[in-house]
Amino acid sequence: MAEDADEFDGASAGDGETGDGSDGLDLDVVDLDHVALRVSDLDRALSFYRDLLGLPVRDRERYEAGEVPYVAVVAGGRHLHLVPTDEPFDVDGEHVCLLLRGSAVDTEDEVRALLDDLRERGVEVEDGEPYKRYGAYGRAWAAYVRDPDGRRVELKLH
Repeated sequence: MAEDADEFDGASAGDGETGDGSDGLDLDVVDLDHVALRVSDLDRALSFYRDLLGLPVRDRERYEAGEVPYVAVVAGGRHLHLVPTDEPFDVDGEHVCLLLRGSAVDTEDEVRALLDDLRERGVEVEDGEPYKRYGAYGRAWAAYVRDPDGRRVELKLH
């Protein structure tokens, strides 16, 4: 695996660098469409992402009809495909970042109040949160919580 990693010498997105295309394919990646997340219990996952965090649901009917293997929740224009599985899986090292915007949550104290509310609802909030973290839109208050499968979900002000 290390040999494969050494062969790829693409640009790092962390510093705003872009590839020059000299070693790449003739294509232009323009956006992110979806990310698939394996879930052990679809109803529990929907309770967290839809009911608690307020993400709209898409494709439930298509899933129930057997047309697709997932139910999607929507954040902005991007989808998280919740893929139910009976297979064991590990979420170590994974995390999803959801951007928050609203008049009620824009200071550290308001983020702390949100985290207290989530704790009262049984959501695991990691120790030491909130913390100012960098992301695609700069540095802002953020906090890691855990979804029902133990996956880290970063809630970040935008």
